[in-house]
Amino acid sequence: MRVSERQERVLRAAAELSGETLTGFVLGVATDRAEQVLERANRVDLNAAAFERFIAALDAPAEEMPTVQRYARQRSPIPDR
Repeated sequence: MRVSERQERVLRAAAELSGETLTGFVLGVATDRAEQVLERANRVDLNAAAFERFIAALDAPAEEMPTVQRYARQRSPIPDR
């Protein structure tokens, strides 16, 4: 990984203060950040009104979907192995 001299100085100083190697420090911080990004990508935030609409939709009777039912009765175009 290429970093500027300033970035390397900052990273090395932080790693040293943490009692870690530079590699360990960078991997730890990168992993923490990656976990945050993945968590945010997998989370759906709703305000109270949207959440109430979501719950109402879950509680509502299922609607008829003739097209979906028709396709569900057909044999899959994907061949079996």
